[in-house]
This record gives sequence, structure tokens and C-alpha cells, in this order.
Amino acid sequence: MITPIPLALSLSLFIPLLSSVSATFDPRLKERHPHNIHNPHRRALKRSITSDASTVNGDSFDFIIAGGGVAGLTLASRLSEWSNVTVLCIEAGGDGNDVIDQIDTPGYSYLNSLTNSAYDWAYKTVAQTDALNNVKGWPRGKGLGGSGAINGMFWGRPSEVELDAWATLNPNTDETWNWDEINNYIKKAENYTAPSTDVQNKFGMTVQTENHGHSGPIQVGHTEYIFDEVAKWIPAWKTLGFPSIDNAAGISRGAWLSTSTINVSNQTRSDSKAGYIDPLPPRSNLVILTGQQVTEVIFNGTKDASGNLIASGLKFQASSGATSYTVQANKEVLLSGGTVGSAQLLQLSGIGPAETLSAVNIDNKLDLPVGYNLQDHVSYSMYWTTPQGTFTWNNLSVSADLKASALTEYQTSKTGLWTYVNEAVGYPSMNDIMGSTSEASTYATQINTDMSTTVSNVQSWLDLPTNVVTGLSAQYAIQQTWMTTDVGQLEIILTMLGKGNNEMGIQVALQHPWSRGKIMINSSDPFTSPMINPDYFGVGYDIDIMNYGSAFARSLAAASPLSDVMITEDYPGATVTGDALANYTKLNSGTEYHPMGTCSMLPKDSGGVVDTTLTVYGTANLRVIDTSIAPLHISAHTMAITYGIAEKAVDIIKKKHWKQVVAQNTTSTSAAGSDSSSTASPGKATDSSVASANQDSVSSSGLSSGAKIGVGIGAGVGALAVLGALIFFFFLRKKKAASNAGEKGWYDQRNTQGGWHNGDGAYKEGYAAPPAQAQAYPMAAFDTHGDGNDDPSRGPAPFFAAHSRTHSVDTMATADLASRTPMRSQSGYGLSGSSTPYRDDHSDDGHGDLSGGGGVGHQYPTPEGAGQAWPRQQSYQPVNIR
Repeated sequence: MITPIPLALSLSLFIPLLSSVSATFDPRLKERHPHNIHNPHRRALKRSITSDASTVNGDSFDFIIAGGGVAGLTLASRLSEWSNVTVLCIEAGGDGNDVIDQIDTPGYSYLNSLTNSAYDWAYKTVAQTDALNNVKGWPRGKGLGGSGAINGMFWGRPSEVELDAWATLNPNTDETWNWDEINNYIKKAENYTAPSTDVQNKFGMTVQTENHGHSGPIQVGHTEYIFDEVAKWIPAWKTLGFPSIDNAAGISRGAWLSTSTINVSNQTRSDSKAGYIDPLPPRSNLVILTGQQVTEVIFNGTKDASGNLIASGLKFQASSGATSYTVQANKEVLLSGGTVGSAQLLQLSGIGPAETLSAVNIDNKLDLPVGYNLQDHVSYSMYWTTPQGTFTWNNLSVSADLKASALTEYQTSKTGLWTYVNEAVGYPSMNDIMGSTSEASTYATQINTDMSTTVSNVQSWLDLPTNVVTGLSAQYAIQQTWMTTDVGQLEIILTMLGKGNNEMGIQVALQHPWSRGKIMINSSDPFTSPMINPDYFGVGYDIDIMNYGSAFARSLAAASPLSDVMITEDYPGATVTGDALANYTKLNSGTEYHPMGTCSMLPKDSGGVVDTTLTVYGTANLRVIDTSIAPLHISAHTMAITYGIAEKAVDIIKKKHWKQVVAQNTTSTSAAGSDSSSTASPGKATDSSVASANQDSVSSSGLSSGAKIGVGIGAGVGALAVLGALIFFFFLRKKKAASNAGEKGWYDQRNTQGGWHNGDGAYKEGYAAPPAQAQAYPMAAFDTHGDGNDDPSRGPAPFFAAHSRTHSVDTMATADLASRTPMRSQSGYGLSGSSTPYRDDHSDDGHGDLSGGGGVGHQYPTPEGAGQAWPRQQSYQPVNIR
């Protein structure tokens, strides 16, 4: 018998529910983030973003991502395109809804920023010996979207030769990281909107749309409002003999108006949450957890056949002293915590320099040079007075009335001052800033002569391991050749925000530092920030180049027509030169927010932490996927590169787990124990190391009996509220059933083994042996590294071994509900001259080789059986723009 719920209780249950619904449909959010408002399935949309760690505690997911920033959310979105795998992304910061105006409004990133807020890690460096012993601030984004949600929105690429150098540093590998490869993946992430012809003409812009991507999730373009004085920027560079460029062409030398991560249609920031997560179709296989910091990678002691450690899962908690939770990874653990976070987490987990870990009583599982090879762009700004009445950003910054009126304009029409961000940039080479090729050549020759001494000094200052020294020497050899080429050595940025009233500025930023630093933990407490030492100006070439850059900035300010508005140098002052200028620079310089290199992708004997599949050396299923893997710095902001790294990493991961389809007499095959008719859901952790850690967490929660009873009552009341909501939506859905009968569209016309499944609201791609039907993309189970013997009680080999704990992996769904028509990538994501549908060959280039040499490592075999072959083209279904 069902007891009727009293009316008063019903109302008490539904009022909070209605409050929640009204919050969900906040008109401000609806305007900015319509979440596929034209998608016929939008009533079923799930973003699965939660701050409740108990909902995943003790669960198992196929892929677990540590970090919900630029790379982390890209991974979460792309991997969960396979509806038969589960993905968990854990982010230490919030979801951003409480600061949505500061994130979305472009100009707020400069005049109302989130630095030094809860959305900033707010790191500090150690005292910089060669920068007058100053401690420098190091803002890094903390929250969904990471630094991409709080930064200045620059979207640019380096020159071809700089990315080709990454491949040079990683010779004889099967995964290629060069300009052609990485740029294709940047284009995959990019959806570029060109400015109007009038805007191009007014500001002297060169636009080459063919060099941009046009169907990616990240919206890229230019701001609606640009100050009139910016029109003098490119012409002044031309006065000095530089070309106007479109940086997407792989050319850094010259001047341009940088593209920004801005949704041109509504002039809001396009970060990884807005681009990759907000527009998603129903995905019950994806959970994004906020407010929880990952504190350790769990290893249960098992190894694969090559002796590589297998990561079992992750531990996480909200703060020091808070309850610790655990989750299990069935397939892979992916670290995307950035240059600081990923290095810190590896070290806390026992992977890093043995001496560093022993000093804080952490058992060393793998002695790898984690934390070394840190490189950062260091910069400072110079300022000039402007003619009285010149309209600049200072007018907005000092006037409350102007701020208010400009905000009203922005909110009503998405136009005006609050859309503006700095865009005017340029990159000179060493030849340019030294004044002649002969002087640059002489300087480069001296660098080469002193190379061994420089390497020895850096080794001594930073106590570098021998293999890191080998890698450093290789990097320096490349940097030395760039001293006499067109590679940009400095970034020069025009800023419309002066140091005081009536000013404009020029920022000078070193792009290829000779100094190297390191990031090392000095405590086993994950909530204690690591020691960050970029060693700014440790190598003297860096301050030399910056001084040359200051002289170049003065020449640019004096060049027509910029000279019409940049009148008198206020800071540091035209008479400040030589050592005085160097000291001023060291005192006033700081990060340009582009650190990289602490988990470098290099050969192991060159100080590498990850191989070219981004797998940590000595592990089977632990990868680092963020800008920390970059081995050598670039003359560009790092956001576009980070998206490119993440997009390529997803394809590498998918390639590894691509299922081998065995030809049979039937029209389809299925992995044992899988159910291809439903979207995968998280399971329960079965790994003893994860389960025991989870039990420890539960026992330490400290809830009193009364509190536990209260939680139980709350859960019961919540269940009644949910039941009422379900009844409401059931009748609503039944009412709309007739009108929705045909909304599946093209999904119903696909492979008959797949198609739309009403049971769980997910698209499934079936597969069959050719030529019966078109081949779809199945996914392989994790390599369980079992003993190879069948055991009926455990299932057929290799599915019984310790690390394969869920077997829901059968088919892969690349179709995305957000697209109303099937599309193929226009970026050429096909074979690229190899035997798989991904970009490169089917080997992961040797990270499983314990000998320390080359080796073939793990192999990614092609499908088995007669007539089997890799599909000739990979199909991507991009999400709709918001």
C-alpha cells in the first residue's frame, strides 16, 4: 500500500525543486549559454557537473582525468563521444557559475579579473636570484576552463620551425609532433570567424581564412570594439620594414591583430567549458566533479608484461583535513593539471627525482626528472604619454559612469568597450632587434663558443640530472640556430591600458628563454604549494635580449604613425639604459603566464618524462596531457597549442583502445559481457588498493550517529522530490511523444547494427565485417596483461586479468547529438600515410622498452580476420556553437 503524501509535505518538497529549476533557467545563462537550443533532444540534455564527491566515491570509470582546464575538458568531451566508455573529470576549482560575468565578459579579464580570487591558484615563485631576489606572482586558473577561463584570450600559433623542433628532439618515433601535425589539431579545435572587410582595411590586417579551422568547438575571432589608435599599429611596423601577417600561416615574424577566444556572435569568452562541455548532448557516461583536488595517483603494485606500473585510480579531497575519496580507473589515468599541477601530482604519487621524494618521505616508484626543464615567457611593460584627449582603456578604468554605461551597452547589444581585449602584437627576430644580420651572427657565434660553459653552469645552479643535461644541450643547439633566422625572439604587445592616466604601453616578452627552472614539492602535503623556480635571467643572454627588445620598442613607438600618439616615454624613461635598464626590467618583470616543460616529451635518455604517446615512462596507463609536456618554448601564447596537444592525445588514446574485430559469419561481433544497446555507466571499484583507500576515507568521515540519521532523512526527502519531478516529466514527455516521433533524423538511417536507442537516449554505432555493412569504430578492452590462459570461471583470456574490471567496452559512438546532419572533418583526419585511421603509425614508440634504448614498445595492431582493415576516414561530429 502506498501512503499518500500530505499536501503540505508535497509543497515543501516541490518548492526547493522549483527553485532549482528556476536557477537552471536563469535568463542570463540562457542568453549566453543556450546549450543547443535548436537541438530537438535538448529536453534530455545532461551535463553531469556536480560538486558532490560522494556520488562518485568508490566508483570505477574507464578514463579518469585530473584537471578540468583547457586540456582536461577537451579530453572529457572527446573521450565521452564513445558512449560505451565512462569518463570522470575531477577539478579542484568551481564550475564558474558564480562568476559567470567575469569569465564571459572579455574586458573583465583585464579590468575585473579573477586573479587572486578562488579561481586562481595564486602561486608564488621562490626568490629569484638573478631578478634582484624578488618573489614573483604566478596566477594559474583554478576552475572549469582553467587558465582559459581567466586569461587574456590570445589565440596564436608559433612558426613552423618551432614546432618542427619538437619532432627533431624526438627522433625515430611513431607519433609525430611537428607543425603539420599539431596545427591540424589546432584547426580541429578552432572555429574561426574573419572580421569584416571594413575592419580588415581599417587596421591593415592580413587575413588568410584557409589557414584557420572552421568547425571546431572553440570560437575564435576578433572583438567587436577596437580602439581607433590600434589602427596605427601595423602601419608602424611596416614603417620599420615588417610585413602584416596572419599568424595562422606558421609565420611569427611580423605584426598582426591577434585572434582571441571569443564567440563573435555574442562577444563572450569561448573557453573549454563553453566550447566542449556546455553544448553536449545527453551523456550519462560523463561526470565532471568540481571542488575536489586530486592528491595522489593510486598504484596497486601490478605491472604489465613489460614491467610498466599500472595506475589503479586517484585519490582526491576538497581541502586539507577534508574527507578523502577514491575512484578506480579501468583503462587510463590522464593528468591535465598544467605545468605546476601535473608535476606536483606525479611527485606526490612517487614519480619524480628520488632525492626530492626521499626528502619528504615519499616512496620513489619511478625515478624520473619530473619538474625540470621549466621554461616561461618573462615580460615587462614600457609606457608613453598620449596627446590630451586620446581615448584609451584608461578612460574606462577610472570612470564609474563610463563603466556602467558601457556595461549596459554590452548586456543589451553585445557591443562596446567591454568587448575589447588586447590584440595588437608583433614578433621581431634577433636580426631585427640587433639591427643587422652580421651583429646577430656574431652574437650567435659567441653563444655557440660558450655553449659547454653555459650548460655546465645551468647544471650546477639547478643540480640537473645527467639525462636532463643531455636534453638541455639538444635544446640549446636548436635555440642557437634560431638566433640568425626569422624565428620571433620577442613578443611585442600594444596595450591600451597605461600605468597612469593618458598613457599607452608596449609589453616586451622574451619568447625563447635560455634560463631553465624547476618545480619541486617540499612537502608530502598536497595542499602545500610546490617550490616554483623559473630562474628568471639566470642565463645572461635573456637580459641581453630583453634590453635589445626595449630598444626595439622605443624605435617602434617613434615610428609613424604610432609616433602620433606615443609621445614621451614615462616608464622606465628614455634616459634609462644599460645596467639601469636591466635592473628596471628585472624589478618590474614577471610571468607572461606561459610556463611549460616540467613533464617534457623527450627521449628518456634526454630527460624525458613522457614519450610521444604522452605516456609516463615506466607506466602502462598513466599519461600527462597538457602544456607541461612541451619540450621547447615557442613564440606564441600557449592556449592554442594546449588544445592541439589535447586533441591529438585523444586520437592517440582512441587508437590504443581500438577494438580488434574478428571476422565471423554473423553480421556483428560483441565483446564478452558487453551490452551495446545502452550507454555505459560507472561501476564499483573492485581493485583492493582503491577499495581499501575508500574504506579509510569513509571511516575517517567523523559523522556522528545523529548526523548520519539526518543524512538518511535528507536522502529520503530528496528521493520523494525526485519522484515527483519524474512523474511530472513523464506526463510531459508522453504529451510530446507524437511530435517527437521523427526527431531521430539521420540517426535511423545509419548502420542497422547501431542507431538510436530509446532506452537510454544515446546513439550507438554498430559494426560488421565488410562488405556486409559500412565499418564503424569499435573500441578494445584494456590490455589486461593476463597469463594468456583461458579460465571458464573468469572468462576468456585476456578479459579476466586484474586490471580489466568492466567489460562494457564494445562499440564506439562518434556521432554527436548536437549535429543535426552527419559531417566529416574537413581537416584531413585520415590515414596521413599510415595504417590506422588516426594520424600516425600503430606503435606507441617504445615506452614499454625497459632497456633504455629505442625499441618498438607496445603495438596497436590492426583488426584481425580476413578482409579487415582500418576505416579509411575518421568521422567527427563537432558540437554546435553556442
